[in-house]
Amino acid sequence: MKIHHLGIVVSDVDEALEALGIGREEIVETVYDPIQKNNLHIIPLKGNNLWIELIEPTAPDSSTYNFAKKFSLGLHHLSLESGNLEKAESSHSMRSGNFPIGRYSISMQSFGGAVRTLFVAVKGLILEYIKVEDK
Repeated sequence: MKIHHLGIVVSDVDEALEALGIGREEIVETVYDPIQKNNLHIIPLKGNNLWIELIEPTAPDSSTYNFAKKFSLGLHHLSLESGNLEKAESSHSMRSGNFPIGRYSISMQSFGGAVRTLFVAVKGLILEYIKVEDK
């Protein structure tokens, strides 16, 4: 199992970049997610072979608005690469305290094109399983 990215919710992108010691020029792509109403700012961490996804809510009904309001900057989810989202979902559905949060599809060129995701709550942790379709 490989960690794909860390999803970090931010209320202020520049403040988050400063806290993480990352320059704005290191953002390689920004994608608007119209379903969850978030801007997704993608940053490669080349030395660690993974990505940071800064999640910036754009509206009060955004999927991360309350999280950003409460924490301003915080780790939201851990994303794991998956070749089979259905298998990942069924493995969690059998465990007490786990439940699926949602499935999404979006195009993210820095991640390789079309991606499908599955979010699962595992007690107090949100896991995202990501499958790149165009790889």
